[in-house]
Amino acid sequence: MIFTCKTTNLNKAIQTVQRAISSKPSTPIFSGIHLIADNNILEIQAMDLNMAIACSIEAEIQEKGEIVVSAQHFSELMRKLPGENVTIVKNKEEKTINVQSDKSDFQLLLMNEDDYPKFPEFNADKQIVLEDEKIKELIKKTIFACSTDEARPLFTGILVELQDGKITFVGTNTHRLSIKTMEQESSEAMSMIIPSRVLSEIARNLTSELPQEVKLSLLNNQIMVQIDKVVIVSRLIEGKFPDYRRVIPPAFNIKTLFNVKELAGAVERVALFSSDGDYSIIKVSVGNNEIVVSSSSPDVGKGREVIECQTQGETINVAFNSKYIIDILKNLTDEQATMELNTSLSPVCIKPIAESNYIYIVTPVRVVF
Repeated sequence: MIFTCKTTNLNKAIQTVQRAISSKPSTPIFSGIHLIADNNILEIQAMDLNMAIACSIEAEIQEKGEIVVSAQHFSELMRKLPGENVTIVKNKEEKTINVQSDKSDFQLLLMNEDDYPKFPEFNADKQIVLEDEKIKELIKKTIFACSTDEARPLFTGILVELQDGKITFVGTNTHRLSIKTMEQESSEAMSMIIPSRVLSEIARNLTSELPQEVKLSLLNNQIMVQIDKVVIVSRLIEGKFPDYRRVIPPAFNIKTLFNVKELAGAVERVALFSSDGDYSIIKVSVGNNEIVVSSSSPDVGKGREVIECQTQGETINVAFNSKYIIDILKNLTDEQATMELNTSLSPVCIKPIAESNYIYIVTPVRVVF
C-alpha cells in the first residue's frame, strides 16, 4: 500500500474516528485505526464493541491496500507532522509503515489487519432524514439532562419519538427531565433510545457552514448515522423508557416570570457559597415581585442575591441542586422564562416564554429554610 494525501485532512479524519475507541479496549486490536486505500479514496475506521466510526478522504493511491496501526502513536504523529502532504508506504515483510512528510521520515509498527473486524453494514428497514440545524437544536436542548451513570444505561441515552408529524427528544437522569419537540414528517411512528455518546458525535461533526443532512438508518437494535463523509454505527440502548409524561404535573398553582440572564448569574454566584462538590444546594424564595436566591456553608460563608420577577399565586420557598438550574438557564435563548410550581417538594417546570415546545422539569431537594 502506497498513498499520499493532505496532512490536515488525514489528521482531521483520525481525530474524528478515534473517538470510537474505548479508553480500555476489550481486545488489543480495538486500540488500532484501520486504513483502507482504494480508488483514490482513503477510508479511516475505528471501533469498539458498541460503536464504530468511519471517515473517507481523497488521496492519491499509488498502490491499494490496508493497514491497522496503533491509534495512540499514529494520531500523535499525524498531529505533529511538519509538511502539507504525507506519504505512507507499507512494508509488508517488516510489518511496518514509512511515514514521510517534508523532510521527516518515520517508521511505525503495524498491527495485524486480518484481526480487525469488518466495519458494520446493514440495509435499514427505517430511515429518518433531519436537517443539521434541527438535530443540533434537539441534541443541545436535551443531552445535558442525561445521566452519566453507566450502572443505569437506560438513562444515559436520549429517547427519540417520531409520531403525528413531530419528533421529540427526551433526556433525563430521573432528577430532571428535558423535552424538546419539533415538526418532522414521517411515514411511520418510531421510538428508540440513542446513546448520548452517539448524539455527541453527531453534534461534533456538524461543523460545515453549508446546510447538511443527517441520515439516521435503523435495523433492529442498531443505528447508522451518515453525515457527509462520516458514518457512525452504534447499538441502541435496549429497555423500556419510563412514561415521562406522567412526571409533568397537569397544572400549577404558582407561576413566576423572570429574566433568564439575571437568574442564571445570581444562581452561579450564590452557588459559590454552597458546599463543595457536584451537589451544590441553593435556596430560592419566590415572592410577589422578587426572587431571593441564597446559600451558605460553614466552610465558605453566605451568599444572597435578589432579582425581579412577576408572580401569580402564593409565595413559596424551594431548594435545588444549583447545577440543574444553571444547565437549563444556559440552554434558553429567550430573554424571559417562567418557573411554575405547586409545593416546595413537587416537580417544578421551567420553560421559555417564546418556545412552547421546550420544557424542563426538575425535582426540588428537601432543606430547612
